Amino acid sequence: MCSPSLSRTSRTIGAKRRGFVLVPALLLGLVFISCAAAFAWFSRLQVKGALREKTALESRSMAQVLTLSFISAFKAARSAYDSPTQAWFKPVLFPAGELGTWGVRLTPLDDKIPLRSLFLPDGNTLRSELRRTWEALWEKLEKRELSGLVLDFMDSDSRPRVGGSEREGHINRPLLDMSEFLLLEEMTPGLLYGEKGKLGVADYVTLWSGGKVNLNVAPVHVVEILPGLNRTQAENIAAFREKEALKGPDSLRAVPGFPARAIPALMNLAAFGSRYFSIQIEPLDGEVDLGVRFAVVFDKTSGAIVWWEEF
Repeated sequence: MCSPSLSRTSRTIGAKRRGFVLVPALLLGLVFISCAAAFAWFSRLQVKGALREKTALESRSMAQVLTLSFISAFKAARSAYDSPTQAWFKPVLFPAGELGTWGVRLTPLDDKIPLRSLFLPDGNTLRSELRRTWEALWEKLEKRELSGLVLDFMDSDSRPRVGGSEREGHINRPLLDMSEFLLLEEMTPGLLYGEKGKLGVADYVTLWSGGKVNLNVAPVHVVEILPGLNRTQAENIAAFREKEALKGPDSLRAVPGFPARAIPALMNLAAFGSRYFSIQIEPLDGEVDLGVRFAVVFDKTSGAIVWWEEF
């Protein structure tokens, strides 16, 4: 027969064993509960991710449909001039069911000095009609000493021009993006994009141009440095085109104070229509928050999309 002390010891050991068994069971239960909660959380994330992906695909498809429709319709219009006063360039609303209402705005570009058309076909010789305007640009920026350097940065050869300099690291080709200018030591972000109320290089030049400046959309600070024009005449052009589109040289003659002698010099550089256009597309309301906008640039001549950005 077991002694009372031995019996108590056995019961204590048994209780401890049951306790040891109970603790792993509780821990295992907590693990299962945690795993279940984590799986549920992961599943919700997956569902939300799938919905976001579905929504992103739907919104991208909508943007593509709107873009191609606008390009096709606009090319068919065959307008000889492009001005914000035309109905084409007013904001348009498109209902799209669950995707809500979308806003689309078409804008003519070719509004600044054409960076990719600075040179003659040899890739080195600056176009004569652009020489005075190019120099005036750098004078306005108070960086006249950079005029030749920037040309050497972009031209196709490795020979320095008068007032310029060829260096290791020069791209010696047309720019792919405006930010490539920052490869030049002298080109700071402030000089390129402007700062403290001052204009920058990017306010005067564009990558998207058929080689001429559309007087219907060019800002005053660009128009005033075109051959034969000054600030007052540029402001007069801007005031006139707000009421009536500039359709050709005869329209310029109707601008108050416009010097008729400037027309021959302008005709090699100024235009009244654009080759490149931007399309801004954004959802305005809907059952799903799409949270995405689209910016597109297309070439009217070919109908090709040359730039697509989502943000």
